[in-house]
Amino acid sequence: MEKKEKEEAVKFLLGLLALNGCSAPGRNPGFQAAAKQMTVSKDDLGRWFAEWKADGRKGDAVGGIRPFCLALAAFLQEAEAVESAVALLKRQAGRLGFPAAGLDRAFAERAALLDEESVVKRAARLESLLAAAPGAAPAAAPGAAVKAVPRGVAAPVPAPAAAEAPIFIANQVTYEGLDELQRLLLAHELGFHVAIDGPPGVGKTQSVIEASRILGTHLYTKTCSSRTTESHIIAFPVLAQRDGATVTEYVDGPLCRAMREGAVFYGDEFNLLKEDVQKRMNSAFDERRSVDRPDGADVKAAPGFWAVISYNPTRNITSRDLEDSVADRFLHMHFCRWDSDFKAYVSLNRSQRTRRSALRTENDFGIRLGWRGVSRGLQFYLGEAKGKEVVWRDFFTGGPVRGEPEHRYLVHDDASMFRKDPDSVRRVLADFERQAYSRIELTRVIARYADLLHSLATTGESPLLAKIGLGNIKEKEDLELLQLHAGSARIEIAAMTHYQYLTGRGWNRYLAQAYAARLVIDQLCYGQYRDRKLRDSTVYELCTSIARNFRLLADNAQYNTRLVAEALLPR
Repeated sequence: MEKKEKEEAVKFLLGLLALNGCSAPGRNPGFQAAAKQMTVSKDDLGRWFAEWKADGRKGDAVGGIRPFCLALAAFLQEAEAVESAVALLKRQAGRLGFPAAGLDRAFAERAALLDEESVVKRAARLESLLAAAPGAAPAAAPGAAVKAVPRGVAAPVPAPAAAEAPIFIANQVTYEGLDELQRLLLAHELGFHVAIDGPPGVGKTQSVIEASRILGTHLYTKTCSSRTTESHIIAFPVLAQRDGATVTEYVDGPLCRAMREGAVFYGDEFNLLKEDVQKRMNSAFDERRSVDRPDGADVKAAPGFWAVISYNPTRNITSRDLEDSVADRFLHMHFCRWDSDFKAYVSLNRSQRTRRSALRTENDFGIRLGWRGVSRGLQFYLGEAKGKEVVWRDFFTGGPVRGEPEHRYLVHDDASMFRKDPDSVRRVLADFERQAYSRIELTRVIARYADLLHSLATTGESPLLAKIGLGNIKEKEDLELLQLHAGSARIEIAAMTHYQYLTGRGWNRYLAQAYAARLVIDQLCYGQYRDRKLRDSTVYELCTSIARNFRLLADNAQYNTRLVAEALLPR
């Protein structure tokens, strides 16, 4: 190993130790093992320590991949300190061209890695794990230098080879035809944070990882629990030496790092946080875009900052998934369970650990996968396979496009209105579009729809029911059991912002209207509210039924918005 590589590894390891309050690295077992196996002399160690202390970078040095892996290999021995250093390690990994998923994989295999006593061999194994992660940069040739990315600049993620790289498969498609990647990227583009709920194993985390990869920005993650405090997420205290005295300093947690860098913060299992911890971050997620650290420092969000949280809805009816004021600051998306054939397709291919070229085809499982793509400027593509080629067209208009998308992926659509007979659906949509609400009418109807549901949830009745043909709903459903999120104007603003953006891109006006309504429905009955039983219907089914009577969603060929406009919107 070159002396420069040893120096970089030692300085980075010193930073990791300082991050966790270790003021005597010479007594640290991981540090001792690394220094000994790298044959670092006492003179070099003393000089590098002095330079590191004077420089004050505290582990922020950017070195090559090998020194980085050596430092990480030694640091894995510090079981109690691993979690608090994940954010710093992920930032360093991103600058070296590795995705955060690579580090997640490395930490997941920590026990197996520690079975290897040699830190050097352990580092080589780590390098292989990181390089094999989805979206990782190609491994550098032995001895080759790695170009560092300047501080504050997201590391570009090289596009994978089309034939061999793992392909993301979108599988959460709305009735209007938008998949989860498109929905996430739309929310990011329009400045809305996102909350995803759904059962385990349906792709919540993977979709966020893929979206951040497409955006080319770093992803800071935090898996939450009831024991997670604000210091784990916002900033945590460390002891440091200053002018011979021990002082307490604060180090940014994953949220503050993402805010400063204009990156992505992802909070997994966010509902497990105590309510006061959830509310503590409200200012970061609303129009203020700032959060105050415990030491009084005010951290402002840089342009591009985006937050996504996810959770598995609780079945405890006495508790909430999210504190109401927190839920109000997010756009809500629900991920459904996979159908059995798609689950079988994914299970077999992942168990074989094969590349795309060796995957079993969807025809073996009776499912159909289609191509989609996305490029800069949020250009969405729809692909049609013709032999070995894929012909691309504009997703919104269906018109021809020049070139190919920068990122391509597959989609499994078992829920949209296009899944069976797309051509027939498009003919019906032409009629729906002619009858869709105008922009002003839609804004007013959505506001009345939200007010009606709020009235039903609080008083059990509303004077608007008779006007939309649902005067007998009290006899059909037990409205005393109806509980909904008390949404504010934020969700209506988000719905209309999406509507105007989608119609501006040439999408069918009815589809844009229906998607805007869906955003409102998904927020009002997010999480555990969604599937609560009333009598014959669930909360979600009731909200959807009422939306159809408002003509926000079509239910049959007699779709006519004039009925509602004349009854509810007097001029």
